[in-house]
Amino acid sequence: MPSINMQQCFVRNEQLKHYPKVSINSIPSRYLLMISSTSNIYGKCLFVLIVFITNLVHCRGLLYMSLDSVFSVQLRTFIYFLHGNWIFMVFYLRYNHNLLKQIDEHWNGLQIDFDYETRKYFWTRKAFYRYLTYVLFTLSIIITYGSQFYAWNDKDNSKLSREVFFKQNIIFYFLLMICVPIVYFNYIFQCFIQMDLPILAQTAVQFNLIRLKRLLNEAKKDEKSLNINAIQNIRQKYLLCCGLVDKIDEVMSPCLFLMFTDFVVHASALSHALLYTELNQSTQWAVVMQNSLNLINAWLFTRSTLQIHEKSLESLAIVYKLSMKTNSIHLLNEISLFLNHNEIGFTFGGMFMLTTSSLSTLFSVLITFILALPSFAT
Repeated sequence: MPSINMQQCFVRNEQLKHYPKVSINSIPSRYLLMISSTSNIYGKCLFVLIVFITNLVHCRGLLYMSLDSVFSVQLRTFIYFLHGNWIFMVFYLRYNHNLLKQIDEHWNGLQIDFDYETRKYFWTRKAFYRYLTYVLFTLSIIITYGSQFYAWNDKDNSKLSREVFFKQNIIFYFLLMICVPIVYFNYIFQCFIQMDLPILAQTAVQFNLIRLKRLLNEAKKDEKSLNINAIQNIRQKYLLCCGLVDKIDEVMSPCLFLMFTDFVVHASALSHALLYTELNQSTQWAVVMQNSLNLINAWLFTRSTLQIHEKSLESLAIVYKLSMKTNSIHLLNEISLFLNHNEIGFTFGGMFMLTTSSLSTLFSVLITFILALPSFAT
């Protein structure tokens, strides 16, 4: 596959001489489309089976509970259960063949795939984020299996009968050796798509940004070099970028909300493990490392989505600078039309656009929530 070859060359720091056509039609994408709402009956059955297996993993704590302890379920387990189902439903309902066809139409309408820098930008960043995702999930899998085996072997089973102990062993190894790999497999593929879609949007916005920078540099040398046709062409492509980002936002908007929810859960678990819980050193280190990896993954995802808005702001700033380089009424009218366009970016659950300022507000709410945890516990 071309994408794998590009990633391998990038990791080895070799010079990339050829970049394939920009596309998100990868193995993770084809797999998620296979179990989407527009798939055939076999794909839908596979989706139901995967959701069932995922719920077994998230609710594994319920398997050992008696009826008297039903109400002792931890809130975090319940949130994991909801999050695991919501993210599957988002991809099942929204990431389907119809959406991907519309994204391809918007991308092809830009007609920028011929540009070498465009392909280079897309594939290098995709390879970089894929590499980081592989590293994070490899470490996460090692920590998960190590901590689970350690906790299982350290558990006191002397009071259990041989029959009960045998059944618990079967359940434990079935979940850990069969169900958990399936859950990780699906979650990794979902993370790949959550990274690929923002990179595709970044690539489109970056193309306009590069062309605007070239126009500005030329205008600094010669103000008469400004061409109204060039500005019109960039403005039209900017509008097409808006349509592309809006279409991708149909998937990214709920994913961002779920990502923040997941971030809050892991940040709370991390702070609770460090400040309020007395655990043995091995267990505490496992909890800290696992939650830290999840927070890093959330940060990478958030950073990737924020770059689209930052690049759109930079583009509009350059357009404003271009207005200072001409006295032509026609050029100024075209530039004013450009400046009247909205900023480009993803929304947070459809409520507001995710920007640096809105993200700082969300973090303020998060810190307040974490600091208030002791009062909830009392």
